[in-house]
Amino acid sequence: MYLDLIAPGAALLQSLFTILKDKGIRLVVAQVLDDVRDQSRYELRQLFGEDAFYDTLEDVMKDYQQQTGVTG
Repeated sequence: MYLDLIAPGAALLQSLFTILKDKGIRLVVAQVLDDVRDQSRYELRQLFGEDAFYDTLEDVMKDYQQQTGVTG
């Protein structure tokens, strides 16, 4: 059953990524389990880009603030 849920979830993420990218929105993820990140069975690392994976939500915020100059 677990494997049955992985493929539809990956397809949904790929679709969401494309929709957001077309609107100029960058999708990033944080706190992804190492085995999920490393397996890349559905090529999500290639789709999102290696720089779209963050260890923590705090890392996401720090990077966003550095890129935009927005604080708080």
